[in-house]
Parts: sequence; C-alpha cells; structure tokens
Amino acid sequence: MSLEELKKTYDRLSRTTAKGLGFYREEIARREAKAMEQQMQAMTRQVRNMTIAILLLTVVNFVAVCIPLVQSVIG
Repeated sequence: MSLEELKKTYDRLSRTTAKGLGFYREEIARREAKAMEQQMQAMTRQVRNMTIAILLLTVVNFVAVCIPLVQSVIG
C-alpha cells in the first residue's frame, strides 16, 4: 500500500474499531521516517560533494596565488 492508502485505511478503520489500528499507525510512522532518512542521506551527499568541490577550488586558488608570489621572490 502507498502511504496515502495506509492513511485512508487507518482513518476508515478508526471509526469502527480500535483493534489493529496500531499496526497502521506504526507503518505510517515507519514509512514517513524512512522517507525522511532518504532525504537526509541525499542532502548529506550533496553537502559532501559541495565540500569536495570547495576544497578543490581552494587548492586551485592557492596554487594560482602562490605561483606568481614565488616567481616574484625568485625572479
């Protein structure tokens, strides 16, 4: 079942009975937590990739600044 179908089933059953509702409530919570975890992992990968890119650009910038400085001191 999709998350929306689970929610609809839960709402429908909750009007008539109190037994078995915990399963649906827990399943909804589990699926929502899993979706949030996947979003957090995707954001973490994006941050890691941005950090690597910034590191590489910083190294390039450092080299670009240091080469002329070394040449001016030597030459």
